[in-house]
Amino acid sequence: MCQVIRPALSGAGLDPDVLQLLPGADHTAAHALVSLPELIPLVILRGSGKSTRDLSRAAARHGVRTLAHADGGGVLYAGPAADEETVHRLIVESLDRLGVCNRLNLLLIDRSCYDRLLPGVLATLDRVGVAASLHPHPHPLGYEWSLDPTRAATVTVAPANGPLHAARIAHQETSGLAAAIATQDPATAAQFIDAYTGTGVFWNSTTRLLDGYKLLRLPETGISIDRIPGPRGPVTFRDLHLRQFVVVPSDTTTGRPQAHTSTHRRETECG
Repeated sequence: MCQVIRPALSGAGLDPDVLQLLPGADHTAAHALVSLPELIPLVILRGSGKSTRDLSRAAARHGVRTLAHADGGGVLYAGPAADEETVHRLIVESLDRLGVCNRLNLLLIDRSCYDRLLPGVLATLDRVGVAASLHPHPHPLGYEWSLDPTRAATVTVAPANGPLHAARIAHQETSGLAAAIATQDPATAAQFIDAYTGTGVFWNSTTRLLDGYKLLRLPETGISIDRIPGPRGPVTFRDLHLRQFVVVPSDTTTGRPQAHTSTHRRETECG
């Protein structure tokens, strides 16, 4: 930050001290940050699920708004008409990094092709050094492996009874971050896409695409999985603004309103 952001602020004629770094091994500074509603209107929380949830609750008690990304876990559903090569490709592309929220976490295979696809799936996972957690699972179906440093190289594999059942599992068992379907059948894809209302849904593409740079070509401050109006998905500087509507006279020479007035929208980015 000291070598890039502060000089850039100075070059733009802005005070470089508007951004400050408070290093610390614990969360004391973060808890102080979310307890100052008169000074700080919004805190963007990054970190592990537990710490983010703890800080969100603390901020709510103090009346500070937060934009938090606590949980993740990508889902891939292999439908009845899934091309086996496509399924293997998506598995590999979804596991290029294991410590990120949008990686493959839960692999659902349609029950009608489970026995046919499972051997190739297991071979692909083995090839990339990832273990498969198979039924019966000694953990919740949506257990997020990226938050478990001792077993991050794991993917849960389970059967699903069609696209609607797969979408329901993704809703009920995971955070609702992102889900993908592998199928060559447009009707099956449409069913899954329409039924899944999470932050991002992908057809024959990896959930790793749920990223500010990849989707929007903009740096992101986080990913919001809120189910309320507001920023959702990758949050960039475009989402961090205050909106003001300004109504002015259409006749600017007299300053008097005419029969028709023009409305301008002015948007100011929040620092």
